[in-house]
Amino acid sequence: MDNNIDSAIGAILDAILAEEGRMAPKKRLVVEAAILCFAEHGYDATSTRMIADRAGVAEATIFRHFNTKKALLMRIVEPVVKRLLIPAVEEEAGVFREQAKGDYRAFIRAIFLSRLAFADRYAPLIRIILQEYLVNEDLRQMLNAYAGGVLAKVSQEAFGDFFASGEIKDFPTDRLLRWKLSLFAGYYINRTILAPGDWDDEAEVDAMLDLIMYGIAKEK
Repeated sequence: MDNNIDSAIGAILDAILAEEGRMAPKKRLVVEAAILCFAEHGYDATSTRMIADRAGVAEATIFRHFNTKKALLMRIVEPVVKRLLIPAVEEEAGVFREQAKGDYRAFIRAIFLSRLAFADRYAPLIRIILQEYLVNEDLRQMLNAYAGGVLAKVSQEAFGDFFASGEIKDFPTDRLLRWKLSLFAGYYINRTILAPGDWDDEAEVDAMLDLIMYGIAKEK
């Protein structure tokens, strides 16, 4: 395991431990192996036998701790969403609003770059979520339940400041949030999955912000 993946798995395990307490050694091995197998092969292509072999345990060991493969997936993802993703979003929104000092572009730029760094740090888990979001109803409902309300609240507070200052048009905040999430997710998927390579995140984020702020129409 390289240092980045090792660090990410350590943080994911810490989130799980904070949620459910001490983990038995073999259960910990199963969780580590599942994260790597799901990320490398996809959830559907990963069998419990593959996880067991990678963990160095009997397949029956998995089912002593998790009723199903889906239960194993949810026990990995849910604590990370609750303990890492949501707290980071809530904390950063306030910090970046203060730092931006009323500059909407600076605020969104800081959010985009920070979330890219977060997604890179937890790349194995993010890959799992992207692969499963459209086909796994339990995962989708969990994410919407935990993250949807927080994102809406943070957006309402942040965009409200910029609406009040007159810096941006008074659009419905849910619409603005959808547009920005779609743009961000599209960029992340391209630079990470569809066309991985040497992307210049700062230049790409600046270009996306030009699109958000000014559109693509030629000045008359």
